[in-house]
Amino acid sequence: MQTRIDLVKRSDQPEANLGCERRSSSLPMPLVNRAMSLDLHRRPGLLLWAVVFAAFSVPLATLVDIPLARWFQEDPLPGDFVRTLELIRFYAHGSGVFFIFLALFLLAPEKRSLLPRLVAMVAGASAISTISKMFVLRLRPSQINLELATVESAWWWRFDWSLEHVAMFDASARSFPSGNMATAVALTIGLCLATPRGRWLFTMFCGLTIMQRLHSGAHFFSDVVGGAAFGLLWSYCCLHPKLLGSLFDKLEAAEEAPRRTETDPESMPIGDRIDQGERVETRKAA
Repeated sequence: MQTRIDLVKRSDQPEANLGCERRSSSLPMPLVNRAMSLDLHRRPGLLLWAVVFAAFSVPLATLVDIPLARWFQEDPLPGDFVRTLELIRFYAHGSGVFFIFLALFLLAPEKRSLLPRLVAMVAGASAISTISKMFVLRLRPSQINLELATVESAWWWRFDWSLEHVAMFDASARSFPSGNMATAVALTIGLCLATPRGRWLFTMFCGLTIMQRLHSGAHFFSDVVGGAAFGLLWSYCCLHPKLLGSLFDKLEAAEEAPRRTETDPESMPIGDRIDQGERVETRKAA
């Protein structure tokens, strides 16, 4: 009799384990982890390395600032491509970003829980780049004579830590860092997370934004690299689970759990699924 009882207990163990696995799989997970296959323990680390690389690349980028600015000033690009670059400004502009988020809200209802994270990424990247720009005085390429400029001209920087010129903030005299580039980088990362299938398209838009800022004479190449560093840094803060990422994970999990319970039968308790199946069979028999 004892041996029979042991056999029954052993046979029940796999079913109990299976039940535990089903319960654990039904627990709500952040949409950014589940639906987009994003490993938050590795990707933020890669973003941090990208920040370090971009930050250390700024001094090196100044070596090509004047040659690149002079090349773009000669307007070597075809007219149709230049018009395309002018249209691509919507990607890093406030109104364009608004319509992109509106399209995501209307066309992808299952991704609406991600919008708070995406809005925070884009708005935060633009804000910190603008605040940093208040303390750095650097003329834009369109404001200097590039024909007479030398490589040393790219080092006409002035850091005003005494807040002397902050009250008279003039964006036309503040070239570093590029706020549009910070916005474009943060937006690209956010859209790649929300819709991974379009990552190549968003990356292309980000690359065209670089060319647009250089072609318009609004920024040097080092300004663009510095803006990218700010965008990567703030995106890292919004994605890391020990920083702002933990807050957004909780918000996304709370918004995603009710929808999963309604639409995914596997996420429902076994008893509820049996009751639901019985009700469906009763309706069919009637």
